[in-house]
Amino acid sequence: MDTSIRFRWLGTAGIELVVNDQVLLIDPYFTRFPIWKLVLGRVRPNRVLISDLVQRCDHVLVTHAHFDHLMDVPDLVRNTGAVAIGSPNCCRLLTACGVPERNVREVHAGDCLGFGDYQVQVQMGEHIKLPLFAPGPLGTVLEPPLRARDYRMDFHYSFLISAGGQRLLTDTGICPEDAVAADVLFIHPGRPRPFYESLLPRVRPKVIVPYHWDDFFRPLSLPLRPFWWPTGRVFRPLQRVNLAEFRETIGRIAPGTVLLEPEAFRSYDLVELLGLS
Repeated sequence: MDTSIRFRWLGTAGIELVVNDQVLLIDPYFTRFPIWKLVLGRVRPNRVLISDLVQRCDHVLVTHAHFDHLMDVPDLVRNTGAVAIGSPNCCRLLTACGVPERNVREVHAGDCLGFGDYQVQVQMGEHIKLPLFAPGPLGTVLEPPLRARDYRMDFHYSFLISAGGQRLLTDTGICPEDAVAADVLFIHPGRPRPFYESLLPRVRPKVIVPYHWDDFFRPLSLPLRPFWWPTGRVFRPLQRVNLAEFRETIGRIAPGTVLLEPEAFRSYDLVELLGLS
């Protein structure tokens, strides 16, 4: 039987994969609280929005424990009965937010998971350095609603998903030297050119999908706009992600690769994108 694979970009780093009748989410985040709450007050998931945007889910993969990847997962799990999968910090935060232990699964780099029509390999990644959000242990007291900085990461994972003979790789912090071949690469478009020059020859993707480029402090009710990203330069240390510059970079490094800039929440047929239909 042919395998049906569809995906939606959910904004930020969120991806929904529908493999036949199974639904997998990766890093779903819809709440988008205002930026001042990074340092002041506590943050609460937008439960109405979460319920409206996702009605069905079997598994949720979480790359790391920062709020823009994990914060909405507890409500989504309660709504759908899904199993949430992530690092030890992710699992402890999920439990602290009231997710039953039966709906939480801890994984580590190197693990291989089988879920019927698709399989997942867990790979180690690394996160850019961020003030207030450096890796480390969680606080001893975690009482919801949490503060944004309570969502502290330990490990940062990348996921290789195999379904119907196709391989999809998510990059929110992949190490180029550890990358493996994949047909579809979901990738952050704000990195320096040498990163892509090292990564793409190893992955050799047929389709590249940029994601996690939008301002996740801007409500979904407003048009998406690029987020500020570190440049690594002393002067002008931040600039907005430049998708046009990313297109040019990919065109030079990997000519012939399909670059899909997806509309948020639009469903795409992966078989059609790969030219297999």
